[in-house]
Amino acid sequence: MRRISRLIALLAVFALVAAACGAGDGDDAAAGDTTAATEAPDQAPDETTAETEPPAEEPAEEPAERITVQFWHAMADDLGAVVDQLVDAYNSSQDAVEVVATFQGSYDDTYNALIASFDAGGEPNIVQNFDLAAQTMIDTGKLAPAYQYMSPGDADAFLAAPRDYYSDENGMVALAFNSSTPIVYYNAGMFESAGLDAPAEDWTFDEFLATCETLQASGVQFCATFGTVGWYFEQILANSGGLYFDNDNGRTGRATEAVFNTGQGVEVFDFLTGLIANGQAPNLGSTWTDTDSVFFAGEAAMIFDSTSGARGFQDNADFEVQTAFIPHSNSSERNGVVIGGAALWLMDSGDEAINAAAWDFMSFMTQAEQQVVWHTGTGYFPVLGSLQDSPPADLASFWEENPNFVTAINQLATTKTINDDGSPNYAVLGGRAGPFPEIRRIIVEAYSAVLDGGSTPQEALDEAAGKANQTLSDYNEFFGG
Repeated sequence: MRRISRLIALLAVFALVAAACGAGDGDDAAAGDTTAATEAPDQAPDETTAETEPPAEEPAEEPAERITVQFWHAMADDLGAVVDQLVDAYNSSQDAVEVVATFQGSYDDTYNALIASFDAGGEPNIVQNFDLAAQTMIDTGKLAPAYQYMSPGDADAFLAAPRDYYSDENGMVALAFNSSTPIVYYNAGMFESAGLDAPAEDWTFDEFLATCETLQASGVQFCATFGTVGWYFEQILANSGGLYFDNDNGRTGRATEAVFNTGQGVEVFDFLTGLIANGQAPNLGSTWTDTDSVFFAGEAAMIFDSTSGARGFQDNADFEVQTAFIPHSNSSERNGVVIGGAALWLMDSGDEAINAAAWDFMSFMTQAEQQVVWHTGTGYFPVLGSLQDSPPADLASFWEENPNFVTAINQLATTKTINDDGSPNYAVLGGRAGPFPEIRRIIVEAYSAVLDGGSTPQEALDEAAGKANQTLSDYNEFFGG
């Protein structure tokens, strides 16, 4: 308990920031098994009753009391409605477990509420926590890891990217549920009017800028729009083959130093800040919503955003929206993307019956039928390989009619997870560090240092790396290096 209290104190100094994509098929523990564990056994017959007497009426069985599972999530509005739909479907499918879903606010709000609950009590049984929280979730020591409930081979049902992202040396620690990547949404009419074809899957910064020049020459106010959040820098850096942290992005040892201020990092940051500084994108700050308004109003031809917004962009625009891969640096080949979004984490209640009930729900949420509902209702891509390799007829038909939902799937499927020499491509596996949320905030400050303070991209990233290194040192000292 003292360790958790100290962890809360440590995390309190880290000002968490809005995470990406705001706004996995696991072992299926049968609900019937939980019911069997809680029902009263059948009453044994009374052997002293005479054969000539009518058999005594057995008392009616008391219905088994349902186990209540508390589930905290961070899905608002339309996304939250699909979560509620799936929770209702689970609760109606069996009578052993009742899941109570509670919206806790943004990813950061949910994360902060969870950490606070460790000290105050009342933590949930399951929490949906975002990608950047992975190392801290592991470090809390409060998890019942998913691999403890999975049978051999179960993890292989997941796509490699979400499976590996949420795994440690023992296996999957959490079940990937709402996985996403950034894509480019664009106004197809503006491209056609400017005489532009659809962007190539493999396009460089120079090719992106040439597209911007053509669009703005045709009368478009802004080529693109995006918030100065940390996620796009992380993703385009990975697509350009650059690392964020040392020790193979914190994958072969704890991250001790930020390396995003070297090599590809500077080229990527120069591209992103340059779009704004040169008038090709508006300076809207670290927003996730104001950029949407600019795009919907027809003021920008393109927008960087999460695939989780595919349903919203497609349904709410009064023009045809199409999608494309994100660009990469001129000096690199295309590497691919890191998964964003969040996973379902099982918190150890200390009661195995409750843990098993919570696991049953988590398994349900990552089964094929539910993943199809989730994907088609939101834009988050299915985390199961089978749905991409052999999609059911209704899903294949949906993709044919809604190609915008396929772009992120193809972008991830063509991500280069293994280098030519057979080694892991740690750039696209993503960085892992306990204080990553705070470091993302530091990158937001770096944007401001360039756009408002006159720093060069190199100077801003050097300053950001210094702050990140101190944050890493403080965190790692707490956990013994």
